[in-house]
Amino acid sequence: MFLKYFRKIRPLKEIIFIVEDNDVYAKSLRTFLQIRFPKMKEIKVFRIGEMCLMELHRNPTIVIMDYYLNSQYEEADNGLEIIKRIKKIKPKTNIIVLSAQEKFNVALEVIKEQDCIYVKKDQDSFCKVEQLIKDIINGQTAFD
Repeated sequence: MFLKYFRKIRPLKEIIFIVEDNDVYAKSLRTFLQIRFPKMKEIKVFRIGEMCLMELHRNPTIVIMDYYLNSQYEEADNGLEIIKRIKKIKPKTNIIVLSAQEKFNVALEVIKEQDCIYVKKDQDSFCKVEQLIKDIINGQTAFD
């Protein structure tokens, strides 16, 4: 009984990185996740993927990545290029691609070749991301 109580109050050790160039969307997602996971160690937002790469040594449990990252910074790599670089450096990183990408072949490439999970940005996307995070934290994969 005591161990069950102790488990509930201990803070999580997981770190989530959000890579999103739309500042309002990124802050909304971060706030949503902070409410849903109040004991999460950290939820950090990056406006460009290159900044996320510089922080990979912190071993994020999950990276939530937008596909289009160069709308405000033309020189910035897109999400797929950043994903490829993350997977080279930290191949076991859990990546959720959260994007409005309409082209199915792009989503399929991300999912299959880069071992990511694709979530289309829509009215249910935050809840889908929440469930995926729960699955990852609990040691389940989204592909089971």
